[in-house]
Order: sequence, then C-alpha cells, then structure tokens
Amino acid sequence: MLTVIATITSNNIDADVVLTALENLQKYSRQEVGCLRYELSVKSDDDQTTYLVSEQWASDEHFEAHKDEPHFKVFGTQVTGLVTNSNIEVFNTIG
Repeated sequence: MLTVIATITSNNIDADVVLTALENLQKYSRQEVGCLRYELSVKSDDDQTTYLVSEQWASDEHFEAHKDEPHFKVFGTQVTGLVTNSNIEVFNTIG
C-alpha cells in the first residue's frame, strides 16, 4: 500500500479555480480501482491558499495507473500557470 501526500499552493486570486479542479480530481479518483482513500484539505492566509491532498493506493501499480487517467490529465491542464508551488511525497506503508 502507498500513501501519497501532495501539497499545492496557489495565489488567492486563483484559489476558486484550483479548488474546483481539485474537487473534480478527488471525485473521480475516489472511483478508481485501487484508491483506498483520497482526502482534500485547504488553508488560506492573506496571500496564498495551500491544498493538502492525502491519498492511499492499494499498490504502486494502482497509483501509476491513476496518473494516466483522463481526469488526472485534465486537472493538470486546468491548473497550469495557477499553481505557485507543489510537492508530492510517496510513502510505502509498513505493517
């Protein structure tokens, strides 16, 4: 099993567009085979909005297949130029 933690930051002026794109990604990702959990959290300050995506996948193969899904690619297109910072970390579950 894999746990994926992604942090994505945007300027507040773009926050609604990025949030809508992330909510759509969450909706369709939860329907994928191998997706065990997909949670989205958000916080804002005066200048920027940060989104935390926490995912669990049954296997590396499921996570890799996720990145080839049409909704994943659409998300990338929707937020191009709007994301000011992003970081994705993948952890192997122990036990």
